[in-house]
Amino acid sequence: MKQEVWKLRDIILMAIFGVVFAVIYLVIFDGGMALSTVLAPLGLSNYAFEVIYGVWFMASTLAAYIIRKPGVALITEVLASSIELLMGNSGGLTVVLTGAIQGAGAELVFLLFRYKKWNFLSMSLAGMLSALFIFCYELYYLSYYLLAPSVLIGQLAVRFVSAIVFSGILCKVLGDLLAKTGVLKSYAIGASLKQPEVYDD
Repeated sequence: MKQEVWKLRDIILMAIFGVVFAVIYLVIFDGGMALSTVLAPLGLSNYAFEVIYGVWFMASTLAAYIIRKPGVALITEVLASSIELLMGNSGGLTVVLTGAIQGAGAELVFLLFRYKKWNFLSMSLAGMLSALFIFCYELYYLSYYLLAPSVLIGQLAVRFVSAIVFSGILCKVLGDLLAKTGVLKSYAIGASLKQPEVYDD
């Protein structure tokens, strides 16, 4: 794998995504709280955030899909979580830590594919590994280990589906739509539209 050099446009796009997704993450958190209240009478409040959890992996997978360079997934997710903290998230530095954990999950998948495979499979797997990484962290940080095994399995299954839908399918569709407008022609995703991709769907 040849060494990839970051350009100023890469850093600018990552910063833009950091700001945009920081706002989205804050809004989604409020949405999760509302959904939790709605599902509480049904005894399903534990699944409220699982349904939308995949949104928290979108910064990493979308940025990586467009720029296609080592480190983009991890750093963009950390940027988004850091800006989210500065914008008022009450979680403290834990917010940045969770961003790093989630970003690392996505980054690892793209690394395993040597940053050459960019399709629904690779992006969905990136989201799913992010989901698994942060779930393992939450087993202890949120004391999930006290829950019944059936509940844990159910939560993780729903989180996997959410990761596939949001950070896999939705991010690929968004990336492709943006690329077709021509605004991303100077990025790797734009170049991929000019010639057939051996590694894509």
